[in-house]
Amino acid sequence: MTGRRRAMLAQQYTEVAEDAERRLDELLDLAAEPSPAVDFDALRREYVPRPLPPTAVSEPPRWTDYEPDPGQVPAGQPGRALLDAGYQQRLMTARLDHQRALREYREQERDLRDRAEGVRLEYEREEQERANAVRAYNERLVDYRRSYELGEQVAVESVLERALASAGRLPGLDVPARVVYRPLTRTAVVDLLLPSAGVVPPALAFRVAPDDSEGGVEPVPRPREECVARYLLLVARVVLRALDAVLAADTESHLDGVVLNGRVVTAEAGESTLVTLDARRPDLYARTLLPASHEDALARVRELPCRMTTDPYGPAPVTPFAVGGATAPVPEELSPGEFAGLAAELFAAMGLPDWDPRLLGRDGLLAVAYGDGQAFADDPHVVCVARRPAVVSAEAVRNVAEVMEEESAEAAIWATTGSFEPQAVLAAADYRSLRLIDGGELRALIREHLGAELGG
Repeated sequence: MTGRRRAMLAQQYTEVAEDAERRLDELLDLAAEPSPAVDFDALRREYVPRPLPPTAVSEPPRWTDYEPDPGQVPAGQPGRALLDAGYQQRLMTARLDHQRALREYREQERDLRDRAEGVRLEYEREEQERANAVRAYNERLVDYRRSYELGEQVAVESVLERALASAGRLPGLDVPARVVYRPLTRTAVVDLLLPSAGVVPPALAFRVAPDDSEGGVEPVPRPREECVARYLLLVARVVLRALDAVLAADTESHLDGVVLNGRVVTAEAGESTLVTLDARRPDLYARTLLPASHEDALARVRELPCRMTTDPYGPAPVTPFAVGGATAPVPEELSPGEFAGLAAELFAAMGLPDWDPRLLGRDGLLAVAYGDGQAFADDPHVVCVARRPAVVSAEAVRNVAEVMEEESAEAAIWATTGSFEPQAVLAAADYRSLRLIDGGELRALIREHLGAELGG
């Protein structure tokens, strides 16, 4: 390959890489814009009749089109042509042709009328079907909207997936999404299939390679940290756009939180999670989800309860906070935010509405709550709710008793989704105001006060 040819090839490769980088910039800018909200009224259809198809229409044969030319008639002798035998013959032939044409026209006219009637009947049948289809669709839309307003799981999932499909449809890029709505915790678990890291050009320039190399050109390597930063910017923008679409679609305020898992699929590592969020409503509404600056977008994602890979090009996946399932979730399947929100909602319904979490982790939470003055006194109460370990020890019970004394609390509640050791029950008996709630009772309380089922 000649030097000139290699130089031209390097220039072409450079132009392709620069074009890919421009497309990435465009994607970042587009992802910073809000997506269209789901509008039930806009989904309605209107029936507009189509015009009746035209049918063949013709006029009957005219005698003037058949009448023979009498030729030159002398002035003052208009009847002279009638005495001409040749003209008489032509006149008779013309009359016969005209009569034959009239008969054929009448026969064709009957066929045309029958055909026109068939066209009209088929037109009316098709239009009736179209009108019925539009009416049935709008009726289903009304039922669909009512189901969504009532918070039915399938309807909420459908609305959110429709919003995410619109948000994830960008020029040259599609971000599929799947949603599982958990009525128990009023949480949407969203799975996003993120674009691979290959969307970021690994090189922005190419140069002529040494003579002994193959191919004639070689890339000018882009710093790895620059590629990582560019890709994570795109991930942040896609994630925030998805969250914004979900909130915009939640017109009935069904959601108390969103768990979002951003995944990629590669031939080398299969499917892995690059980012996972466990955001509750206050987290999502604290600040805008669509900041103007891309750097601010990445910072906004990291402000949320979030785990994000530090190296999308290497084996550095993160563990999702939670995953969606088809059945009622068991305690271990809930995200920390979901579990804490469920506990707060339950004890608020039981009479401890003022809730101040002190510790929140993977295994449970510790909070100080204040009663409503009816079911519970309005003095502080220490509440510990845990889903691990499966069996609570006596030492754990004594620890909560110590917190109760430190907080000068009126009473304490130790609730677990599992059970208590016999020694733990005996230890709790030493504290008159310490109440133990095991997994069976906890599920019964959730059923009684929240009308929902906790699996397990």
